[in-house]
Amino acid sequence: MTIASLSHFILTKILIINEAYELMLIASIGNWVLFVLLGFLIEYFMSRNNNKKVFSQLDRFSNVLWKVTGASIPVTIILCIQLQVPPPPFFLLIMGSATTITGVLIKFKAVIAGGIAFFLFSIATTFVQNENTLLIMGAAIICCYLIPGYILKSAKE
Repeated sequence: MTIASLSHFILTKILIINEAYELMLIASIGNWVLFVLLGFLIEYFMSRNNNKKVFSQLDRFSNVLWKVTGASIPVTIILCIQLQVPPPPFFLLIMGSATTITGVLIKFKAVIAGGIAFFLFSIATTFVQNENTLLIMGAAIICCYLIPGYILKSAKE
């Protein structure tokens, strides 16, 4: 998602410089569709290698939580288009909720802090220009997913 945000930012800047405003919507949608499909393919092939046979209630709840979170993103996009508001603050809020809940479930403070930081990044996106929200989204993914994820991985080892 960080790469998608950064590529969308660069694409937007290029289109603005070239005054190709009529291509903005198509390029934006194409960028995100490409990275979402890529993400689904990566997840599909990674999950095929998961040989876990026993799933706890916590595993099931977490799985459902993230599927519902994923399903809420396209709904948010449709609502934002209809209301003519930028979606990044809402994306970050949704991701923050799911991340905070996950952190509470697994009782890991770094993940909880990452979820709360998503809320702060969500607020921050309301104070910047449209294309700069993409940079905040990229930074949020690094600070709220990657860093807590690496801390969690090092704690497991």
